[in-house]
Amino acid sequence: MSVRKPTSTLARARDGADAASSGNGAEEFLAGCMILELAAPEVQAVVRPRLRAFRVSKGRTIVGAATASDSVFFVEEGEMQALLYSPSGKEVSVRQIGEGGLFGELAALDGQPRATSVVALTDARLVEMGRGDFLTCLETSPRAAVWLARRLAAEVRRLTERMFELSALNVSARLHCELLRLAKLAPADLVVEQAPTHAELANRIGSHREAVTREMRFLADQKILQAQRRRLTILDLPQLEYIVGQAMGEMFVAKSN
Repeated sequence: MSVRKPTSTLARARDGADAASSGNGAEEFLAGCMILELAAPEVQAVVRPRLRAFRVSKGRTIVGAATASDSVFFVEEGEMQALLYSPSGKEVSVRQIGEGGLFGELAALDGQPRATSVVALTDARLVEMGRGDFLTCLETSPRAAVWLARRLAAEVRRLTERMFELSALNVSARLHCELLRLAKLAPADLVVEQAPTHAELANRIGSHREAVTREMRFLADQKILQAQRRRLTILDLPQLEYIVGQAMGEMFVAKSN
């Protein structure tokens, strides 16, 4: 298998129809950019005109792992995925970043190269903020700094949970945990539109597509879920929660509390 080479800068993302910068669009995004919304009015006045809004198409690499760029990106529309690649080309899913999320904050904070590549899972609209402006927002606004600290704390908790799953749970249990996460993010009807493929689920839980397919069939037979193409419906959320609770033990209790 050949190694997939990620783009190291935003140049490709801004080529042709894949991207369209818009100063007005960036200004309109202020209400969704919490770190700027929490900054002082005088900081907002300076930073807002420098924001850059642009669109990217599904599959486009926005930043590459180990590159030296340090801008921060806010997701206004669409969904992104943070990935690492093995020397053989295997993708390792690190996290998904949905609307209202951000990425690039680690490189902006510590000045180190990018920790992961970030790829568009869907067509998306992003807003870019330079590192200097990002740090200014944090340094001049305790509320913005606390907001970011809470996001980073939540990410540490998520990664701790995932480390436990990968180390202690079998493939079926890891899949159940991932499905429960999807259910928690779904609307009230528990229907996940554009659900991950079996291959994508396998990537997220460190397994292979065949194992995911077998377990999905079992869960469908048990009337816990129903899968139709890219549409996933959770039919029995209490049972799914019970299965995950049995596997996770005190980790699940701590999270529930």
